[in-house]
Amino acid sequence: MKPTIQLNKRHGLRLPKVESHYLVGSMPSRGGSFGSRHASIRAVSNDYFKNEARSTFATEAAFFSVIVITAAVPLIYTAMALVHLVSSVAAV
Repeated sequence: MKPTIQLNKRHGLRLPKVESHYLVGSMPSRGGSFGSRHASIRAVSNDYFKNEARSTFATEAAFFSVIVITAAVPLIYTAMALVHLVSSVAAV
């Protein structure tokens, strides 16, 4: 049941009066018992990698390698420039 809002005048202010009488549904118990078996994290992840992740892995690995190479090239050139700077300062 949705709460209904009614305006209530108290001390010259118009405050909303909220009626929130609702029924609480029963929640399933999360308590563990020795008789019940749940799938482990390893079983869930193995199932995911066996069925779903295999199809997109090659594409994602290719994009990841392109991103790594793109980020590595400027870092290599920066390291080479620093080596050149240090060698030129040391030669003076």
